[in-house]
Amino acid sequence: MLSIDKNSVDFLITDTMVDEVKFLLNEKVSEIDHIVQEMKSREINRVYFVACGSPLCACQTAQILFDRYSKIISKSYSGYDFLDQTPYTIDKHTLVIGVSDSGTTEEVYQSIDLARQKGAMTLGISKDGKGVPLIDHSEYAIGYQGHAIWQMHLYLTYLITCKYIQKVEGEKKELTEILKQLHELPDILKKLVQNQEEHAKELGIKASKHAFLYTVSAGNLLPLSYKEGIITMLEFTRTHGCQLNAAEFRHGPLEMVEEGVPYVFLLGNDESRHTVERALNFVKRFTKDVIVFDVNDLGVDVHPMITPLVLFVPLEYFYYYLSIAKDHHPDDRRYYGGKVKY
Repeated sequence: MLSIDKNSVDFLITDTMVDEVKFLLNEKVSEIDHIVQEMKSREINRVYFVACGSPLCACQTAQILFDRYSKIISKSYSGYDFLDQTPYTIDKHTLVIGVSDSGTTEEVYQSIDLARQKGAMTLGISKDGKGVPLIDHSEYAIGYQGHAIWQMHLYLTYLITCKYIQKVEGEKKELTEILKQLHELPDILKKLVQNQEEHAKELGIKASKHAFLYTVSAGNLLPLSYKEGIITMLEFTRTHGCQLNAAEFRHGPLEMVEEGVPYVFLLGNDESRHTVERALNFVKRFTKDVIVFDVNDLGVDVHPMITPLVLFVPLEYFYYYLSIAKDHHPDDRRYYGGKVKY
C-alpha cells in the first residue's frame, strides 16, 4: 500500500470542500440571480449544457431537474458531440452553458463560439472568472474559485436551473425544498467528511484485489456512477471498469454474473431505487464480491436530487484508498494533460 501524505494529493478535495461550498453560497448567488433574470428577459426556453468528463456528469445531473420539473427543453453534450452533432434548434431563446474546470477545454469553448454565432445566450463556468478561453469567449461567466469541482458544478447548475424554473413557471414545492437543502448542505457535508473515511478506506482496500469493477446504478445517480466508475476509476486508480444501468441489467450484463466478478452498487432514494435493488439482490445470489454505497446508510435525510452531492463523499474516499492500495498515486498520469499527444 502506497504511503503518502493525503493532504498533498490534488485528487482528494474533502478538506476544502465545505469551505468552498460556503464561499460559493455567500459570494456567487447574486451573480446567478443576475444571469437568471437575463434568461427571463430573453425568454429562454431551451438550455444546452456542454462539458467533458466530470463536469459533463454534473451537467447531466442538473438536466434531470429540467426534465422532471419543467417544460423547458434541456440536453447535455460532450464538447465534440455538440460540435459534430449540433442540435438543429439554437436561437436567441437558447442558453448554452459551457463548463470546464480549467476553462481551456477547446471543444467546450469552441461550442460556445458556435452557439454565439447562432444567436444563443452563452454562459461559461470555470474555476477562474477571467483570463481563460471559456470565460473570454462567453457572454456571461462565473468563476467559482474552488477545487471541489463536483460540488461546485452541481451547486452552480442546480442553482441556475431551480431558480430559473421557479422564475418563469412559478414556485414548485420540490424545487423550493432542493434550494433549501443546498443552503443547509455544508453542515451535512462536514459531518460526512468526518465520519465516512474509515469505512470507505476498508472498502477501497478490499476492492484493490480486483483488476476490474462493474459499477451499477440507476436514475439520478447514473451520471455520478459514470464519473466514479469510469472517469475516476480509470484515470485516478488505473483500474479497468464499466458502468451499468440497473434498468438494463437483465439485458446482457445479467449473463456475466458469477463468483469472482466484482460489483459496486450505488443506491439512492429516488424512484429508481427498486430497480437497483433488484439487480443487487440477483448479483448477491451468485457472488460475494459486492460493495454497496447506500444513501440510507449515511444517516442523512435529503431530497433525492441532493443524493449525488452527499454520496460523493464516501466515494471520494473509496477511490482514493483503492488507488493507494494498488500502490498507485492518484495524481500520476501517463498520457493525460499533454504528456502524450492525443
